[in-house]
Amino acid sequence: MSAAGGARAVGDEVVSRLVDRAAIEDVVRRYAVGLDERRWELWEGVFTDDAVIDFTPMGGRKETPAEMRARLGAPDPEWLFAQHPVSNTVVEIDGDRAKAWSEYGVETGRRTATPGELRRMSGGGSYVDRLVRTGAGWRIAERRVSMKWKRTETTTDEVDRARQGT
Repeated sequence: MSAAGGARAVGDEVVSRLVDRAAIEDVVRRYAVGLDERRWELWEGVFTDDAVIDFTPMGGRKETPAEMRARLGAPDPEWLFAQHPVSNTVVEIDGDRAKAWSEYGVETGRRTATPGELRRMSGGGSYVDRLVRTGAGWRIAERRVSMKWKRTETTTDEVDRARQGT
């Protein structure tokens, strides 16, 4: 084999790993965008059919994506917004399996009984994902969610006030 052929083979492997890594990071971000924007078709597309989301490290429950969607997708007149920026993702790939560690921040807003106020929850934590390569691409088979910090406060809803012109 020529030196150029060997370099090409190594180059192809590197490119393949980079493509896999980008696809996995895309899945991690689609989870956040789908959840925050309540774009359930986008959100559901990141999971395997038998996936589990495990909130027990933060005192929550273990549930399937369908159970979580039913819980969070139900009409809730108090819900205003959620944001889950994801960062510091580290990916380890082993054939058709991978593990990803990510940090997340979370901001949620809910209406209160007082017009112009909202209850804001801020926090941060980590996701540990076990992923598998499927015929449709990389999918999350298991996600463990931990929370490192959390703060809840009642504050002025400046966006709401700006819309109302007050």
